[in-house]
Amino acid sequence: MLLGSGLRLTVLAGRTVPLPLSVDLAQRWRSTRVTESDAERSVFSLVFDAGRAGPLAAVDSPFGPTGPLVPFARVVLVLTFGVVPKVLFDGIVTETRLDPGTGAGRATFTVTGEDVGNLLDREDRDVEHPALDDYLTVLKILAPYAARGILPKALPAPVTDPPLPIDRIPTQHGTDLEHLAELAERHGYVTYVDPGPVPGISSFYWGPPVRLGLPQPALAVDLGSDSNVREVSFRTEATRPATVTGAVHDRRTGVTLPVAAVVSTRPPLAAVPFALANAGDVRRRRLREGSSDAVSAFARAQGEVDRSADALVAEGSADGARYGAVLRPRGLVGMRGAGWSHDGLWYVRQVEHDLAYGGYRFGFTLSRDGHGSVTPALPRSPL
Repeated sequence: MLLGSGLRLTVLAGRTVPLPLSVDLAQRWRSTRVTESDAERSVFSLVFDAGRAGPLAAVDSPFGPTGPLVPFARVVLVLTFGVVPKVLFDGIVTETRLDPGTGAGRATFTVTGEDVGNLLDREDRDVEHPALDDYLTVLKILAPYAARGILPKALPAPVTDPPLPIDRIPTQHGTDLEHLAELAERHGYVTYVDPGPVPGISSFYWGPPVRLGLPQPALAVDLGSDSNVREVSFRTEATRPATVTGAVHDRRTGVTLPVAAVVSTRPPLAAVPFALANAGDVRRRRLREGSSDAVSAFARAQGEVDRSADALVAEGSADGARYGAVLRPRGLVGMRGAGWSHDGLWYVRQVEHDLAYGGYRFGFTLSRDGHGSVTPALPRSPL
């Protein structure tokens, strides 16, 4: 489907292998929305014209139960900028809705779904993972899903506590996805599905928020012909940062040990971190572990401090055609033209893509730990 300005959207769908939609179904496409977040599962929706026309109109809707857009079908969305394709989404259909309407041209068929993480969230399990630390448990859980095109992309935890079978045996009570998220929360890690690089293949990421590496093309504000941002606003969440202190009774040694986490261990994105500049006013939280072990207690305390560090938030929308790329959450992006306090690198929390005939725009939510740019140069938009 041509969207204008050299943009093309390709929809692939099917119960087993996703294939391009037929010409008839592709011509009925009206709009697409994809929401990606670092905190929740990514979702998508497709809207089609469901008007009944042609020789089979009297028999059934063109979106019948034998078509490719049915519950549990796999859907892949590919967005092409010029000649460069990019997998926008890889997901599973969870709901279909047919609205016949009350007049010509008003009937619609809406398909909604979640990313392929849905496959990890279908079966509650009671499983033991003897002698495996959190990182090895993650690899064990993800291994069977490679056959469904979901490849593991896990990073070792900063603090490990290999369990001795004579001491304890880690257990799982819930779905694979729930347990992976539980393990990630202990270390301030995140879990998400990253679509691509080719249709039908995705990566499941388990690790810290990505705050290193090459940032995505910069969002440009009020820079004349270089601008790609339509609107943007910035706010400071002063009560978000926190420190964590307390004590834990180590069950192995029988000794009560102090636990303290006061500074985030994540790479700083701002020249003046808000929590450090306002150290006297930052919230102080107590660690209430009771009886545990010191290693796990420290990991939980540090994870809570890391998650609370981003006090500065930016929200806005941009022209996708002028931006010339697919902005992804859970990574870095540059900001230009907003002034020294707000220029520089930001962490992308959420992106909402809206595509329809005539254009592509996206909304974004960014965050970082304070004010001021720490980088002298940023990659520009490819267009």
